[in-house]
Amino acid sequence: MKQAEEVSRGGSFEEYVGPVAAGVSPRLISPSAFSAINAVARVLPSTLAYNTFGFECRLGEELPRADFLVLATASCGLDGLAGHNPTSRLPDSLMADPVWRRVRDLATSWAEPSSPLYHAVDNVWLEFDVDGPVPGIPVPSVFFGLPADPRTDATREPGNRPRDTVEAAARVLSGDEPSPRALETLSRCFLALLPDEHVFQVGLMLSRGAGPVRLCIRLRSLERIVEYLVGVGWPGDEATLRGVLEPLFRSVDRVLLDIDVGETVGAKVGLECYFDDKRQPRREPRWGVFLDSLVRQGLCTADKRAALLEYPGYVDQNAEGIAWPAALRRSSQLLAGRSLSIFVRSLHHVKIVYQPGSPLEAKAYLAANHYWHTPVSSSPAVRPR
Repeated sequence: MKQAEEVSRGGSFEEYVGPVAAGVSPRLISPSAFSAINAVARVLPSTLAYNTFGFECRLGEELPRADFLVLATASCGLDGLAGHNPTSRLPDSLMADPVWRRVRDLATSWAEPSSPLYHAVDNVWLEFDVDGPVPGIPVPSVFFGLPADPRTDATREPGNRPRDTVEAAARVLSGDEPSPRALETLSRCFLALLPDEHVFQVGLMLSRGAGPVRLCIRLRSLERIVEYLVGVGWPGDEATLRGVLEPLFRSVDRVLLDIDVGETVGAKVGLECYFDDKRQPRREPRWGVFLDSLVRQGLCTADKRAALLEYPGYVDQNAEGIAWPAALRRSSQLLAGRSLSIFVRSLHHVKIVYQPGSPLEAKAYLAANHYWHTPVSSSPAVRPR
């Protein structure tokens, strides 16, 4: 495949998926699903975001498939996205697609110190829908992170407000000018935030065509989620939403809000459920209790519940029968055994999708992280939390 040839100089991202895939139950992500994920990873340079990637699994369906996500930060992946590193840049074939050109334009602006995005964007996630045959040019949806700041839009100067960042990035990624009404709605969503609340992630679902901007928001409490939605013009029923939120707040430590913002605020909301410190089932038994409740509600299959609890763990470069990325092996040789290359698998969060008139849906987000670990005598390389 031409794309594979183009990224071969620095290796493809497919090398990094393999060690993680070896530890994933086929009840959660099947070998055929990983083949589709690898078809996407094969056209991405290995250095794009090898430190962090992950998978999104729909828990209520029997089919063991997953979408694929990769994270780029200023220190890992930005140069490749912006085309500044000849050994890790995106292949030329991807640039035939206008979405990929806009991704490159966003990264170029993010990498430029004089750009307003330079300090205003923390990271960029590329999310690939993998629910069938992968096209020759897989098109991502794009999410970017905003740094937390106690100041609200109302107390910051124009041009240096989070909503200014969102507007500027949305123009680049969509290739279009938002309508005045959409800008007004977006402004209302930012002005409704209190000083200790913030938008932490912003997404444009580019793989699904033009659409609204997704805001992922950290709010103070259950009451604030309801109050905020009512205040920004959400069209759903407050009492019904409370009935969804209350058991979630009893089950987990934090619930964050996702909304879609166009000319109006969409009725569908996402409720991201987290445990503090991202503790894993071995140290956080409430994971099992929470997943049991989803099974009882028909939001998660019993097989996927079991496979999720088995997912956390690690694999190191000395594991038998697992092909390790060539670049990591070379780095390990340079380190002369002082550090061990490992991939750690962890449960990140579960999202409950609520849309008036439709059944609830649950999705799990699974993280994969690469680390260099300094071994300690007589103890395992990593103890999953």
